[in-house]
Amino acid sequence: MNRRLSRLSISLLAAVFAPALLAANLQSVDVAALPGDRVELKLGFDEPVAAPRGYTIEQPARIALDLPGVQNKLGSKNRELGVGNARSLTVVEAKDRTRLIVNLTNLSPYTTRTEGSNLFIVVGGAPGASSTVASAAPVSAPIAKPAQPKPYIPAGKAIRNIDFQRGAQGEGNVVIDLSDPTVSPDIQEQGGKIRLDFPRTQLPDNLRVRLDVKDFATPVQFVNASAASDKASISIEPTGLYDYLVYQTDNRMTVSIKPLTADDAEKRKKDAFAYTGEKLSLNFQDIDVRSVLQLIADFTDLNLVASDTVQGSITLRLQNVPWDQALDLVLKTKGLDKRKVGNVLLVAPADEIAARERQELEAQKQISELAPLRRELIQVNYAKASDIAKLFQSVTGSGPGAAAASAQSDSRGSITVDDRTNSIIAYQTQDRLDELRRIVAQLDIPVRQVMIEARIVEAAVDYSKSLGVRWGGAVTFGNWATWGKNGNIGVGGDNGTSCGPFGGGGCTLPTVSDVPTPSVDLGVQNSTSGLGIGFVSNNAILDLQLSAMEKGGNGEIVSQPKVVTSDKETAKILKGSEIPYQEASSSGATSVSFKEAALSLEVTPQITPDNRIIMEVKVNKDEPDYANALNGVPPIKKNEVNAKVLVNDGETIVIGGVFSNTQTKATDKVPYLGDVPVLGRLFRRDSVTDSKNELLVFLTPRIMNNQAFAAGR
Repeated sequence: MNRRLSRLSISLLAAVFAPALLAANLQSVDVAALPGDRVELKLGFDEPVAAPRGYTIEQPARIALDLPGVQNKLGSKNRELGVGNARSLTVVEAKDRTRLIVNLTNLSPYTTRTEGSNLFIVVGGAPGASSTVASAAPVSAPIAKPAQPKPYIPAGKAIRNIDFQRGAQGEGNVVIDLSDPTVSPDIQEQGGKIRLDFPRTQLPDNLRVRLDVKDFATPVQFVNASAASDKASISIEPTGLYDYLVYQTDNRMTVSIKPLTADDAEKRKKDAFAYTGEKLSLNFQDIDVRSVLQLIADFTDLNLVASDTVQGSITLRLQNVPWDQALDLVLKTKGLDKRKVGNVLLVAPADEIAARERQELEAQKQISELAPLRRELIQVNYAKASDIAKLFQSVTGSGPGAAAASAQSDSRGSITVDDRTNSIIAYQTQDRLDELRRIVAQLDIPVRQVMIEARIVEAAVDYSKSLGVRWGGAVTFGNWATWGKNGNIGVGGDNGTSCGPFGGGGCTLPTVSDVPTPSVDLGVQNSTSGLGIGFVSNNAILDLQLSAMEKGGNGEIVSQPKVVTSDKETAKILKGSEIPYQEASSSGATSVSFKEAALSLEVTPQITPDNRIIMEVKVNKDEPDYANALNGVPPIKKNEVNAKVLVNDGETIVIGGVFSNTQTKATDKVPYLGDVPVLGRLFRRDSVTDSKNELLVFLTPRIMNNQAFAAGR
């Protein structure tokens, strides 16, 4: 029993003091170029070291290795390599370990091996390196995978297999088996697709397929594998909001597409723009804050000055985060703040920095109150000098505004405007004069102009049809006589001036002194055709006339007003007449007033930064209606369109369309008799009217060329 306890105690002590027992010093770093565009780093220690633990980062391309129980004795923390794909080497020491960061141009696979007191790191070569040369390099072979059925693998570098898996968090994983770990793809995100191009890599025919993976309920919809010449391509088509990560272990490359919620996407978007520094990893427990700041300064080559009041310890574990985000987290945790002065970063408690800046502002205010006043005349070319002066005073808080040819002063200085020369006379300090000149330079620019062409089209189609009948007669019986509905109003007699109710000549009625009128007068006015039938005897006359009319027509009126105006300025063009009419006052006196009936176009354009035009448009097309005049004064027929539209430069848009269709059917008839079948046709008049009217307003804005204005400046 005691023997077992002794062995257990020895094991625990060995585990606790292992770092101290294995403590080694990093003494040298040598770099050499190997065939196949590979780079070998040889790290020399004063005694053997354990195999390092590491990881890779794609953006930026970097290999990070942790060496437990190792101290840096190189004398510097950064070293430029400049060999092949390796750019530089950064060595960061913290407590019981040292981290090696190899900065790469493009992410490449790597292998490590130990030989005595030396550690060798071999960074894989370019995609064009042959597999024969790569196998001859002193690189440790990857761990063999369990034997699986494989398709035919062509000679050289190739893709062995493509598979799709669903992760535990709903992510879609595209797993790509490579024949060589040195195969490095070109990864791009274009048009909502993730594309991996493997140069000088072959793809077997049985893998050139399109995988439909919708049923896996992941963001990935399709996976396309294709090949052209000596290049293989894999295209992944996701949908919705997603994020993706590409990582490689030996011969297996995995593309993981993770779904994102709208909140996660918005947060990620903000975070992505908030921090842009290179990524690092920190894992410390109860470390001094000043040491953490020193590590970050060494990693970023910053000149850092920490105040004497920066004290305390911190425990943190940050994995693959931008260095500026890590610095902000450390400062916020300890109530610190930073200011950058030139290329030096100052770190101190937030209260101390705020107090120092308050003192500086008070000193600047005192200096400004004692600064001498200078007088300067500033010419304004395009804008109104009074508007610029008002704007300057509202921005600087020097007064309520400047009126034309009047001065508005604050406690020191004044601003005066001369409208005759459109100039500003400023009596201010040098700083305010500089600010006024900057405002004038930015705002005193020529205003762009817009030409608006309007086409107002009025189209009308009319159709009418009428069918009617007129008949009447006269009968005499001795002293009795009958005639039509209008009474005995005709003149005539034996002289033969009239015969029948419709004024036919050539016959006489010896027993009737006057010509009778129609009994049924339902004929068509202004008829285009007719047919009459008459019967004449000594005592009676009967006359019937059937009349018909059909009329159709169409017309089109096109008005095309044009107007040119400046940006954000209202322009109006009007053409027409005024209709006079009389008005009576309460005293009985009359006066003549006028009512406008004209074609007008009123527009206010606004040019957007992307060279489009927002227009507020009012189009009036008024005209007098003389056909329906009242007491000699015609009413006004109004057509008006109001709109606010966004139009591209030179694009035509329809802002108004009014279509009216009027159909009228009318029947005039004799009561009761007009409803009798067949015979009722003799006692009825039918008419049909169909009228169609359409109003269209077309607008075409064009931004006028302002090169002449620019040349003038």
